[in-house]
Amino acid sequence: MSTAILQSLFLFLAAIPATGLPQGAQLPEQSAKLQGGLVEQMQSAKAGELLPVDIVLLDQVAREDIQAIAANRDKRARRAEVVSILRGKAEATQVGLLAVLDAERAAGEVGERIESLWIANVVSARLSTAAIQRVAAREDVAYLRLDLPRGEEVLQAMPALQVGPGTPTCGLNLIKAPRVWSQIGVTGRGVVVGIIDTGLCPTHPDISGQIWHNAGEIPNNQIDDDQNGFVDDVTGWNFESGTNDTSDSVGHGSHVAGTVAGDGTGGTQCGVAPDARIMPLKFFNSFAGEQSVWNCMQYGVANGADVLTASIGWPHSFNPNRAMWRQVCDNTIAAGLVVIFIAGNEGSTFIVDNVRTPGDVPDVITVGAVDCNDNLASFSSVGPVTWMGVAPYNDHPYPPGLLKPDVCAPGYSVTSHSTCNGYMVMFGTSMAAPHVAGLAALLLEADPTLDQFSLRAILESTALDLGLTGKDKQFGSGRIRALSAVQAALANGNYCAAKLNSCGSLPLITASGTPSASASSGFSVSVSNTSGGQVGILIYTDAGRANIPVLGGHLCINSVHRTVPVLETTGTHGQCNGVLSIDMNSFSAGLLGGNPMASLSVPGTDIRSQFWARDSNNSFGCLLTTAFEYRVCP
Repeated sequence: MSTAILQSLFLFLAAIPATGLPQGAQLPEQSAKLQGGLVEQMQSAKAGELLPVDIVLLDQVAREDIQAIAANRDKRARRAEVVSILRGKAEATQVGLLAVLDAERAAGEVGERIESLWIANVVSARLSTAAIQRVAAREDVAYLRLDLPRGEEVLQAMPALQVGPGTPTCGLNLIKAPRVWSQIGVTGRGVVVGIIDTGLCPTHPDISGQIWHNAGEIPNNQIDDDQNGFVDDVTGWNFESGTNDTSDSVGHGSHVAGTVAGDGTGGTQCGVAPDARIMPLKFFNSFAGEQSVWNCMQYGVANGADVLTASIGWPHSFNPNRAMWRQVCDNTIAAGLVVIFIAGNEGSTFIVDNVRTPGDVPDVITVGAVDCNDNLASFSSVGPVTWMGVAPYNDHPYPPGLLKPDVCAPGYSVTSHSTCNGYMVMFGTSMAAPHVAGLAALLLEADPTLDQFSLRAILESTALDLGLTGKDKQFGSGRIRALSAVQAALANGNYCAAKLNSCGSLPLITASGTPSASASSGFSVSVSNTSGGQVGILIYTDAGRANIPVLGGHLCINSVHRTVPVLETTGTHGQCNGVLSIDMNSFSAGLLGGNPMASLSVPGTDIRSQFWARDSNNSFGCLLTTAFEYRVCP
């Protein structure tokens, strides 16, 4: 095995003697529309050869319109509105182009697969040189760009020894992920992480229980049950082959998935968020250029991913479509998703622009790599980057440029899954990014309202500052710290929604009787499905925010008015069958202690309440009912 830390071997298509366009032929009216080396490729194309191109339509949703939607704090409504406006634009403007491509396909001038995207208004296909010229002449087309398949990046890999039942890797211990699970009880439950990579092996014992399942799809019935455009996409989609087979024959995607959510069943705990759900989104080679990754991102937006992470990137020497990458990433982020990409493995080769696209996109969370002693990995790409000369943005001029990466994470000698069983060691920022994606899942469980910007702010503000003081071009804001980050998310959290108990069921709040200012009993508020033998606390509110005991976070139901004294629930210790019932009239009358305020017995007062409990099987895990509101009667 070579001692080289990392090798980056990219495969290029060899030039073929020209039989398409005459050598040096010019396209006076259309040449400005043929980008990314497309003219040169047309000149060297063989007769009948179909070239992969992205056709970018002139009419795109305005950035200002997308930014206006992104201001919506309701993430579910925000996603639906972003999808609606983007999909509507594509459906309204692609009709004519798609009809022409379909006709050209029948004539053999266009390949069988025509990909219509809405995450940006783009259509991708394989076209003959003649078809390219005809499409370029259309007034509704802004430009066509060559989108050659990206060669596989070869990372150094070696077998890894099993180190003991459930033993965490050094990377997990470095960022203190195990302490998040044991002390706070946050493990990534309910969070879907879309992994854009080479797929994964669904039978690896450490990941088989964490794979996302499309609830709207019936397996293997050859029907698009949920009408999302994909047949039998039960566990994601393969955008390389256009099938539902997301299995991994390379190993890279399996390794990445293990770092996000591997639960240690096979002997080594690799995953930062062992209860997160993994949505496999497979790309890699064949018809797998830049468009295939945009398609993966679009699928994640449309099908409920909370986080998208991709351990891939295009060095600037590959001439990626940087403007379109920024548009796609910005649209995805506007929909409320967290988007994470690698910085790359170019080290400090150049003064500026070592960071790959789309890790160079300003709003993307970009990840560099350190070893388990917090030394910067020699291969980790360093900033800054500049967007000068990239229309329509033309910003972040160099010097000084835009500082990237944003944070760094363990990426040197990382142990994770070896395809379908066992473990292997790999090196690269490819291994660092999934550590951050796993932490993003922990943060979103702690506070589901976080978006790209608030989550990145937590990552950066809680990171261990390395290198120069403050954010720098090597480490970004520093190496991620899971425990500090989750504590920060809880301290600033918004607990509007009920949280599942360790049995997977929802704690419920119910009421019976009539709240009365004159009665001393007869109105009970109850909680069920909470932890047997653990405390239950009812919080009354009027205005502002309410603190959650122990965790130090906040309830969304406004400020604390009074709290019922700590009471034991009925039920079996360690199970989820606990029930607690409190007579609110008795409490308001002062019969239960707790020094209730007089306003709780004033007719017409609106009271909002929520039960909180600690789950004994999920240490310090926060069980929370939805808010319950009632008005005090005379």
